[in-house]
Amino acid sequence: MHTALVCSTRISSRIMHLQRRCSNVRLFIFTLSCCPFSSPPITDLSSHIAHGAAHNSNERYSAPKCHPETRVTIQADIFGWIERDDVEKDPSVIMWLSGPAGAGKTAIAGSIAEACAKKAFLAASFFFSSFSPSTDRRSKLGLVATLAYHMSQNETLHLFKTRLMAALERHPDIFHKNLLEQTECLILAPFRSIHDPINRVGWPKVIIIDGLDEVVAAQYHDPTKQWVSQTSEDDQVEILNVLLALSRSTSFPFRIFVASRPERNIADFFAADAQSITVNLFLDSKYNPDIDIESFLKSKFSIIQHRAGISKSWPGKEVVDRIVDMSSGQFIVPTTIIRWVEAGVPQLQLAEVLELEQLKTGTKNPFATLDALYSHILRRARNPEADPYLAVKWILCISSAIDSNQLRHPPSVKFWRQLLETTEGELSYRLAPITSLIAIPPPDDTLSPITIYHKSLIDFLSSPNRCGDLHVEKEVYESFMAHKIVAVLKDKGPTHPLPPPELDIFLVTFFRLNLLTPSGDPGGAISTCSARFLSFLSDSLKAELASCDVAWWTDICLSVLASYDASYSPNRVERRHSWLLRAIYCGVHKAMGVSGIFLR
Repeated sequence: MHTALVCSTRISSRIMHLQRRCSNVRLFIFTLSCCPFSSPPITDLSSHIAHGAAHNSNERYSAPKCHPETRVTIQADIFGWIERDDVEKDPSVIMWLSGPAGAGKTAIAGSIAEACAKKAFLAASFFFSSFSPSTDRRSKLGLVATLAYHMSQNETLHLFKTRLMAALERHPDIFHKNLLEQTECLILAPFRSIHDPINRVGWPKVIIIDGLDEVVAAQYHDPTKQWVSQTSEDDQVEILNVLLALSRSTSFPFRIFVASRPERNIADFFAADAQSITVNLFLDSKYNPDIDIESFLKSKFSIIQHRAGISKSWPGKEVVDRIVDMSSGQFIVPTTIIRWVEAGVPQLQLAEVLELEQLKTGTKNPFATLDALYSHILRRARNPEADPYLAVKWILCISSAIDSNQLRHPPSVKFWRQLLETTEGELSYRLAPITSLIAIPPPDDTLSPITIYHKSLIDFLSSPNRCGDLHVEKEVYESFMAHKIVAVLKDKGPTHPLPPPELDIFLVTFFRLNLLTPSGDPGGAISTCSARFLSFLSDSLKAELASCDVAWWTDICLSVLASYDASYSPNRVERRHSWLLRAIYCGVHKAMGVSGIFLR
């Protein structure tokens, strides 16, 4: 009986002990669930970064890189700048690599970032992309947090990481501030608190930012609860101001490499605000891109030959040279072609590329990537509501309205301004957002020509299968040009009057316009020229043409234009201007309904 009582007492005691422990566990669990606690600062920072923007992110796994043994010179120039010793006190802490769309800027930036990472030179990177599936690579919002996070993950920057974590604890709302506030809190202040220069031994050297021009505007909510729209250009300039703040701080220890298209707002910034601290590199013929493209093509075709068991004689030097010429120095073209050739039977795929103009509707487009890029940029032009295709018309007129064989030099930008503009300054304004495809010299440069960077751009615009709703028929832009010609003939010069010497120069080029240029023999020039030109005119415009001052234009042809031609081709003056006089005379009288008149 006693033994049973003792056992019962012990069991009861153990049960009470277990109940107390369970109660404590329940209390602990309840306490955890009811008492909020903060996540670690590094976790909070990680939630605000653009993970896909890193040079080595999974999203950029197939991003372009420079092919071995290509872009050697420009990469050497960039590395020479990155490795430059700080004791030289070189003020050029920013390098801006620019160039036309498709010139290979992203490939160069990616290759430089990869090489810098291997050498422990890379502090941080951000690769913007307007085509990215993740919105944070199109927005400015994650830039500063991403750069700070990358720096904190570098083993040599452990002191920076400690100060950054402290800053995040003190300012948990920092991600709701503007970029400059974030820059001060998350980057500059932590570096400023590291006083001992010895601790900077072995630190990385550069941050790399690519695709600045691809930043897309975000919406912001102001204190008055009103939505405020900012343009993409506004966001890009805000980022540039962040880079400027970093570069001007003596506490910031890194150089800054930026790659972008030469959009007007970005170019203006580097030419003004950051001019004294910026090294400019432009991807042009100085770096012999044709040699690199040829090397790239030969290497890629060799791999395709081996993989597909194709004779080494394919595709042949002539085809390689043709693709090099098609590329106009832009790597996007051969890269796109090679990807297309690799996607099927190589010989058939390449044949489709070389006969693209014959592709039937519905056939898959081998230039889909390139065309998407062109469409994206062209839609940014500032077209008037009344004519959403004005920029395309201008480009087509500039590329085809004048036969370059008739001129020693291409027409100057001043000529096109005088011919095409309705309002002074219109050309620069409307084409400013697409200057990565077509370069417009600044207003104070009246002699330089307009440059269309890509031959493939004209191929794109000439194919309705490729450019879709951007396509403008030849008859449409030639009719547009005919209207401009009538305006000049009626007003005795361009919309904005010119003094005699400048007017003479304008007219010399004006009469080389294809719509005023005869074809065939002199005897057939009149009907060919006048009929083609007049076919684009309405009855009202023909009436305006009939009111032109024939005597004035005859005098111009006999005196001014003849003297200009005589200076370099005297033996062609009489023949050229005889048709010209007859064309004007007969064209005007035909518009008036008078027939049988022929000036000899």
